[in-house]
Amino acid sequence: MNSVGTQEDLRVRRTRKLLWEALMAELGEWSFEEISVKDICERAMVHRTTFYKHYEDKYALLEQGMREMYAALLIPEEHLPPSAFSLDQPPPYFIRLFEHAAEHQGFYRAMLCGEGVGQFQQLIKGYLAEVAESGVHGYAHADRRASRGADFPLAMHVQFFVGGALSLMAWWLENGMPYTPRQMAQYLLSEHGSVSLHA
Repeated sequence: MNSVGTQEDLRVRRTRKLLWEALMAELGEWSFEEISVKDICERAMVHRTTFYKHYEDKYALLEQGMREMYAALLIPEEHLPPSAFSLDQPPPYFIRLFEHAAEHQGFYRAMLCGEGVGQFQQLIKGYLAEVAESGVHGYAHADRRASRGADFPLAMHVQFFVGGALSLMAWWLENGMPYTPRQMAQYLLSEHGSVSLHA
């Protein structure tokens, strides 16, 4: 790529970064519905015509930012059997989830706490459900052994875990992250596997 093209690409990336950071700052003070493109542009010190060169509206800006955040979370991990993990060595995808939230506190607070934004919550629910089904589903079998023969479907275990994990993360953020990402991952593992850490 020539120098002109490189400069243009850097300018685009810088503008989008400014707009995204401005939206995050606004979300720290107002609900998404109360925020206007004008508010975002004024905070970012970007002209509205420039905004519309990049995004159709504020919803497009939010969607792109959410998907970029989600993509950054999806670091390929080696899926090991549940027996490979313990409270001393929790699954790396649990730790990564809380590390990512700590790195982007403002974003996660806006998305998961208070009113939140349902679209991102659905993305995170999907991520957690996939993790639970592919990497932790072995715990459910041990749980069944301790449940007096009740044969509940895996989907129920997964949904129970996902709901709890999201609530736990919101609590963690709202209370100033009093525990490390690793400690939170250990807690998730202990609660999800409760009677089955040695499955």
